[in-house]
Amino acid sequence: MVTLSIVVFGTWLLETPSVVFADEGTVESQSFDEFESDGEEFESSEEDDLAFDEDWDAEFDEDEEGDSSSSPFTWRIETAFKNIINTNRDLDFEDAWKKDEISALIELRYGSADDYLFSLTGLYFFPTFINDTIGDDYVYSSSSKTYRNLRISSELSEVIFRELYYNWSREKFRVRIGNQIFGWGTADFLNSTSYFNPGDFRELLFKDEDQVVLGVPSISGLFFFEGFTVETVFVPIHTAAAFPATGNYWAVKMVEDSYPVIFGDENPMDVNSKNFGYGARLASTYEGFDFSFSGYHGPDNEPVLLPFSTVLIENQTVSVLVQPQYFIVDYLGFDFAFTYEDFVFQIETAYSPNKSGFVKQDTNRPQDLTFPYDTRKSDYLSYSVGFNYFIPMQKLLPGHAGESLFTMEWFQAQYFDDDIEHPQVTDFLTCRFQDAYFDDRVSISMTGIFETRNTGVILWPQIGYDFQNGFEAEVGYIAIDGNGEGDYQKDSIFYYYKDNDSIMVNFKYAFP
Repeated sequence: MVTLSIVVFGTWLLETPSVVFADEGTVESQSFDEFESDGEEFESSEEDDLAFDEDWDAEFDEDEEGDSSSSPFTWRIETAFKNIINTNRDLDFEDAWKKDEISALIELRYGSADDYLFSLTGLYFFPTFINDTIGDDYVYSSSSKTYRNLRISSELSEVIFRELYYNWSREKFRVRIGNQIFGWGTADFLNSTSYFNPGDFRELLFKDEDQVVLGVPSISGLFFFEGFTVETVFVPIHTAAAFPATGNYWAVKMVEDSYPVIFGDENPMDVNSKNFGYGARLASTYEGFDFSFSGYHGPDNEPVLLPFSTVLIENQTVSVLVQPQYFIVDYLGFDFAFTYEDFVFQIETAYSPNKSGFVKQDTNRPQDLTFPYDTRKSDYLSYSVGFNYFIPMQKLLPGHAGESLFTMEWFQAQYFDDDIEHPQVTDFLTCRFQDAYFDDRVSISMTGIFETRNTGVILWPQIGYDFQNGFEAEVGYIAIDGNGEGDYQKDSIFYYYKDNDSIMVNFKYAFP
């Protein structure tokens, strides 16, 4: 019954296909020349994919080239004040103000060009000294806890070591040990071949693009051969995905308009050799075509959100406990990208012969339901097909200097066994237009996510102003709608967030 879309975007961003919004228009070329170290580059193309934004990357790279030889220590900080306000007119302002958060993202690097320690750390807290009633619907975790990947979390504050690793580079290889994020795949929104990093779904997809996945303790090696590269990854410790706590603003609260939902604890798999994760990726470029082949064995970073039991709470209807459960999975993947005139086309797919899911039951006969639901393995296939179109806006608007980009991507996932509940994130068409004006001071974007199987939509317009002194302001609106018939097999996943239309107001300051 509550196969739930709880998985809501869980399956999404989750590297199931990890829903990571990739940097706009970036196509990862895997040629030998691109990966060869010249002693002046600070980050690889994978790290650029996770950078705060392109303008800041460019500024930072210029500073790095000038300073790396004289100082072994470099740093940068981005601070932010973020707010989410629900648009329900029946709510008092304090009740409508769902989130006010102060955060800092700190990047540190110490060492030489080839051997260095790198850290990307996020600090977050709710300023209850402003108003202790604001944010009651927002908590980082239901209780204080330190997770395996050094995420230290409580109700009102959190520290995340998103990346913390030691880098050792030589002419023909690069080795990293520590907490890492792996940006495999060419798709812009949903990456089927991003196997390693669990998703952070506590705000669905409404987080900064560089913060939608969590790092994992791992050892990786990137080896440079003539004409191609091979990256290998070993993950000895499984890390669970982060879901919103029960009752949180972005948590699914009820399914079929009748059954309250309770989320179980995040239970990572035991630390033993049976639960190690292994992966490898061969990437190359041939005559302008970028492609890669990849494979993985280990814990699935997309948990099965299993209807586990019913829960009786005094003076409430029967609730359903949904427990995230993880299983070992094997994947084979392929991605491909090429450029044609003003277009960049991208294809990405992953196949598994043994992906786990739970078996359907007839929820129209609740008296016959058995808990926990049975699980079963099945063949599974997911893929993304899309393109980026770099619009020659200067032909339409003489003097236009910004980069206009339109992105479209189709994603679909399917179990081959019809008795297994279908993936909640499938048949998604995602579109985004973005542009900048007035010497890149004013930026606009319009994102639309269309769920075509059961009919749902998210519209997310944003406008920002860059004062070009490190300070930025941004306003956005989130509109969510979905078809709901009181049957989870027919309800759109977006239906569970129909009351979450919101205004986002963010302020950022980056330095140096």
